Amino acid sequence: MSGHGAHLRGQNLAKRCAKLRREGLPLTEVAQIAGVTREQVAAKIKLGERLLSLEEHQ
Repeated sequence: MSGHGAHLRGQNLAKRCAKLRREGLPLTEVAQIAGVTREQVAAKIKLGERLLSLEEHQ
């Protein structure tokens, strides 16, 4: 079972993926940098966008 630290690492990875995508990198490059598959990176980007928007509104 994953702990709280793993959850935070996953969220930080999602934010990083979203930031890289905002910079204009294609999905395949973001996936390579993040070390996940192309399918996983799409979900990470969506999560990262949501997390970043929450941070921006605080």
